Amino acid sequence: MPRRKKLPDRVFLTAAAAAVLFASSGASAQKLPPYPDALRCAALTTAAAKIGKGTPQESALFDHVIFWGMAASDAGRGAGKTAKAVEAEVTRDAAAAEARLRAQDGATTGALATCVRQVPALNN
Repeated sequence: MPRRKKLPDRVFLTAAAAAVLFASSGASAQKLPPYPDALRCAALTTAAAKIGKGTPQESALFDHVIFWGMAASDAGRGAGKTAKAVEAEVTRDAAAAEARLRAQDGATTGALATCVRQVPALNN
């Protein structure tokens, strides 16, 4: 039986940061992004992670996917979407985004950079 890789603590920190960011209440809580924005960032980061597989940036890209995947799920739930529908939309949009990223489309790489900047910093 193959041994499973242990997920790095960074994955759990990213998930915790996303959960706190989107689930907390009160004046200090950030607002949940609208579903179209969260979907776009989830798709872009998913595409970037696929392209970056096996690179030194793979771990950071994975963190972005976790964060935006949770954001898209939460925003989708708020918009009345099922988890299956959100996943299908992310998959569909990620395929299109991957092609644009591979073509080095300036607008797409700029949008990805904006999404990455919105991921909260994690303490290692």
